[in-house]
Amino acid sequence: MELELVEQFRKLVLDKELPGTDVVLFGVTCPYCGKNDRIRPLEPPEELSEELGQQEMALYARVWRELHPDNSLAVCRFCRNILQVQAGARRAEPLGEW
Repeated sequence: MELELVEQFRKLVLDKELPGTDVVLFGVTCPYCGKNDRIRPLEPPEELSEELGQQEMALYARVWRELHPDNSLAVCRFCRNILQVQAGARRAEPLGEW
């Protein structure tokens, strides 16, 4: 995945303060900061139709489509980085590394 696309996605997630829920993925450690109690899963695009504009939704859906269902997307609320959480493995990697 291109670095520019990753940065646009990261900016969108942080600007919109996503995810909207406060669910925590316990046992998943952030590869950037090492925290394991601040990882929040991002919502699928269909759950965000009211929060995002048309261009924002297109970007969010594109990134989600390229990475899901093999990986879930999440954000570390401590260091504010976007992560890929490998399904079933309970481990996270920086966005775009898999």
